[in-house]
Amino acid sequence: MATTLLLCDTADEVSRLQYFLLREAPEVVVEVTNEPFRAIELAARTRPDAVVCELALEGLGGAEFVKRLRASAPGSRVLAWSLARSPSNVAEALAAGAAGYLVKQDEPDEVWRAVRAALHGGVTLSASVAGLLSEELSRGIARVGELEADLLEIRTSVETGTTAKADFLSNVSHELRTPVTVAKGIAYVLRNPSVPDEERTQFLDQLQGALDKLMAIVDELITIAELERGALDMELEYADLAPLVRHAADDVGRQYPAISIDAQVPESLPAYADGVRVGGVVRELLDNACRFSPIGRPVELRARVMEEGVTISVTDRGEGLHRNVVTQAFTQPFSTGEGTLRKEKAGIGVGLHLARQIVVEHDGVMWADPLPGGGTRVSFCIPARPGARVATPPGAA
Repeated sequence: MATTLLLCDTADEVSRLQYFLLREAPEVVVEVTNEPFRAIELAARTRPDAVVCELALEGLGGAEFVKRLRASAPGSRVLAWSLARSPSNVAEALAAGAAGYLVKQDEPDEVWRAVRAALHGGVTLSASVAGLLSEELSRGIARVGELEADLLEIRTSVETGTTAKADFLSNVSHELRTPVTVAKGIAYVLRNPSVPDEERTQFLDQLQGALDKLMAIVDELITIAELERGALDMELEYADLAPLVRHAADDVGRQYPAISIDAQVPESLPAYADGVRVGGVVRELLDNACRFSPIGRPVELRARVMEEGVTISVTDRGEGLHRNVVTQAFTQPFSTGEGTLRKEKAGIGVGLHLARQIVVEHDGVMWADPLPGGGTRVSFCIPARPGARVATPPGAA
């Protein structure tokens, strides 16, 4: 019994395939049309053994055309011979029930081989289509590798964040315990009316110190929350930072009487800044330096006016921090640089992060330099006028 074939394509392509079949397979009975809806009618009426169709004809195309042909003639094998050559076109046509897919660069003899394979139950892709799918598969595999790497990075970041938050909770409990214990103990003692006035005054001073420490911790946490929400209010104006820097040095010096602060601050430090917050940054850096400096080794404070703006450096002579620890402290708000269970220094770990964020809000930069002889120098620079940008030094964060 002769094979019946329905062709639906442009006039030129129909003629090209018909000419080949007349020469190579004259026994094949061929019906032709240039209209997709007419092809569906012919398929329903004639029930051909196979249908070869272009999926990019006007009116109806793609996977929907294949589905309509399969519905109208369930026993017919449908093959695409199409200008549509993207991998997604191929996948959609095969999913719709096509028994083969070829592209127009494939010659009529390849189309005929695909038809014969389809008549024997096979599904055929030409070498050109297989190449397209192979390239897409290679890109997909590469993309999967990239996504796996991204997922690993995200997982690591989440785990790091989870660890940082856990460390933060441990740090907070560690830091809060001392002033709370002191405050409770003093409150208990002060209930005793027989405590002498002189001792009562001393106890009240200690209580005030404990409460001040608690308030400082709370203020840091509130500021961090405001920064992360983008709700931190900055009162930027032209100001002389020199008095604020000197006041910060005096204030921290009183807290650490065993550590001398060698401050060299010029008469004037003009800048466009929130003076109170910059003073807080200086106080934070000095506090860190004093906490990590051995007794008898002074902390150095240097301030100067440069072309870019005001630059302030604080140097301690302690053990020094590795660059990766400093980077972590800058970028992660709950990093202290030492294990909570072996903490010898105070601090909940938001200080350096908070200081850097405030400098960044000024369009400035902060960086740290471990010193060869031991110790760390932390510096920052903020612009002298609005809109100015500070050049980033090597190692700056």
